[in-house]
Amino acid sequence: MALSAKKAAQKNKNKKKNPGKSFLSGVKVEMKKVIWPTKKELINYTVMVIVATIVVMVIIGVADGVFSQLFKLLQLVVG
Repeated sequence: MALSAKKAAQKNKNKKKNPGKSFLSGVKVEMKKVIWPTKKELINYTVMVIVATIVVMVIIGVADGVFSQLFKLLQLVVG
């Protein structure tokens, strides 16, 4: 009996905790488990993202120019 009474008291005690505080403490614990990149890896990843962004930007720009010219040509033909 005493054991189940202790468990019930423990449950009531846990329910009274501030949920925001327990969430933040959980976040803190999980953030300590994260394997953070080294400075070299971070620089490499950043450069890759910038290069990929520029490549996609150029592709979209070229496609936009091609379609603009095609629509102008279509307007001239259809008139």
